[in-house]
Amino acid sequence: MQVIWYTAMSMDGRLAGPGGDLSFLQSIDAGHEDEFEEFLADIDAVIVGASTVRWLEREGHGSMPTEGKPVWILTHDEELAGRMAEGPDRVIRREGDVGPVLDEIEIAGHGRVWICGGGDVAGQILALDRVDEVVLTVAPTALGSGPAMFDYAGPASAVFSLEELSRYGTNAVRIRWVRKR
Repeated sequence: MQVIWYTAMSMDGRLAGPGGDLSFLQSIDAGHEDEFEEFLADIDAVIVGASTVRWLEREGHGSMPTEGKPVWILTHDEELAGRMAEGPDRVIRREGDVGPVLDEIEIAGHGRVWICGGGDVAGQILALDRVDEVVLTVAPTALGSGPAMFDYAGPASAVFSLEELSRYGTNAVRIRWVRKR
C-alpha cells in the first residue's frame, strides 16, 4: 500500500492560518483542476481527520472531493461522521491509534491512499514511517501561525528523495518527494 500526503501549505509551513483560515490558497493560481482529478483517479481510499471535515462543513462544501471512494475519518465525534456518511462516500469512523486504521485499509485491498488532511493525521502517519510520498504545493504566502504540515508531537524522522520541483501557476511551487526505503 502506498500512502500519499497531497496538500498545500504557506511558504512558512502552515496548512491553515489562525482559526483554520485557508484563504491563503487563493494566492495559488486556479486552473489545475485537471491535475487534481488525475491524482484523485489514481487513489483507492482516503484518510482524513475531523478538523479537515469540520473545515469543509464550515466552508459549505457538501461532501469531500473523493468521487465516492471509501473514506476513513479519524474522530471521536459520531455525529460528525454521521453527517459525512449522508454524502456519496462510504464513511468508516475510527478513533485512537492510526496504525491499525492503516492496516485495516491495506487489508481491505486499497493500493493508494490519500491523506486528505490534516497535519496531525499526516504527522501520526509519518511517525509510523508510513508516508510514502508527499505532493506539496507551496503558496507564495506567509501566515505566521496555524497548524503545521506535520503537526504531531510524536517521533518522526524520515528522508525523502526529490522527484519533482516545478513552478505551479504564476507564483507557487510544486514539490514531489518519495520516501527512501
